[in-house]
Amino acid sequence: MTRPSEPRAVGLPYGAIFVALAGLYLVAYFFRVSAAVIAGDLERDLLLSSSELGTLAAALFYAFAFVQLPLGPLLDRFGARRILMLCGALTVAGAVTFAISSGYEEALLGRILMGAGTASVLMGSLKIYSSCFPSHRFSTLVGWQIAIGNSGNLLATAPLAWLVSCWGWRLSFAAVALVTAGAVAMVGFTLRSLPATVAAPDETTYGEGWRVLVRDLRFWGMAFLAFFWYGSYMAVQGLWGGPYLDVCLGMSGVQGGKLLMLTAIGFIVGCPVSGVVTDRRWLSPRQLIVVGQVGMILVLTLFVAGLSGLSSPLLAITFFFYGLCVSTGPVLYTLVKQLYPSTMVATALTSVNFFVVLGAALLQQVMGGLLQGQGSAAEAYRQIFQLPLGGLLLATLFFVFIPLKEKVVKTGSNEV
Repeated sequence: MTRPSEPRAVGLPYGAIFVALAGLYLVAYFFRVSAAVIAGDLERDLLLSSSELGTLAAALFYAFAFVQLPLGPLLDRFGARRILMLCGALTVAGAVTFAISSGYEEALLGRILMGAGTASVLMGSLKIYSSCFPSHRFSTLVGWQIAIGNSGNLLATAPLAWLVSCWGWRLSFAAVALVTAGAVAMVGFTLRSLPATVAAPDETTYGEGWRVLVRDLRFWGMAFLAFFWYGSYMAVQGLWGGPYLDVCLGMSGVQGGKLLMLTAIGFIVGCPVSGVVTDRRWLSPRQLIVVGQVGMILVLTLFVAGLSGLSSPLLAITFFFYGLCVSTGPVLYTLVKQLYPSTMVATALTSVNFFVVLGAALLQQVMGGLLQGQGSAAEAYRQIFQLPLGGLLLATLFFVFIPLKEKVVKTGSNEV
């Protein structure tokens, strides 16, 4: 397999690039989860129904997911800097539109623009890392960036609630739009320090990478796993974990929130650790991913069983352990980088990421539909977790048995 030569070392400009990209990703993650804190304000000020509020929350995720499809070929064809700057402008425009919206339609447009704009941050960053950072640091960089980005979850909770109480949600989002503009400008400035040959456009045919991927069993193994890996995480952390703890274990919102916070902390702590484990070759990417999925399957089995008989300390360990296991999933991006050439790596990364986000959206939605048709409340919550459990089990088995050895695939002037 042929690959471009790598720099021998990472100097100060590269450190500045990482800080800028990680900072922009933190802001992007803030937008992803900020709707929950201001839901009541939106209902009151914009006169929204519950259905409209739900659509408003979901719009960012669907826009984020479907932008992944053209994003990869655009990154491969035009380079990361141009796409990051364009999408950054969309994010700022979306935040401003949302802040000044007078009704449902304007707010919906703002959320869609924010989703489309933030869709490029992680994938554009990975394109940069795969182009200009040594391969043995890629997983570590990805782990740290995702950990920093997930800290945006924390900023979108109590700190945002405090800001909204002081300034109101409109002025708060206007301020966040200003911060986003500064972060985008910093990314643009730092990327200018790269050599001309780094993160430059690749002379490839638009969409050529897709034709390679759809015929590649390796890609479908990773996509299927990505769907159920992140969907299973969001099934617990994003929506149904709190109600499950309330109905099945009789926990208050505060008690359930503390356990879910432990899952988030486990994920944040585990991401850099997973990156180091992979980069130092203590485990191969596939081995580490499989270990993490097996751990997730064990915890989901406990959910189906009702988490009965677990003491408070064991529950805390279980939820933290779940977050640690989930943190192995981003190593999929390292595996993608290893399997595909630089001319189509962004296409491969964004295509896998499409299934990541789609899994988060669809799995939660389908579980909600299944819940409506059940009888006993506690039994119903246990039964709906059979969906992520069964799906992740099948996806892991598929991933284990597909061949990941490199094979020759023609893609322009390069080969895999």
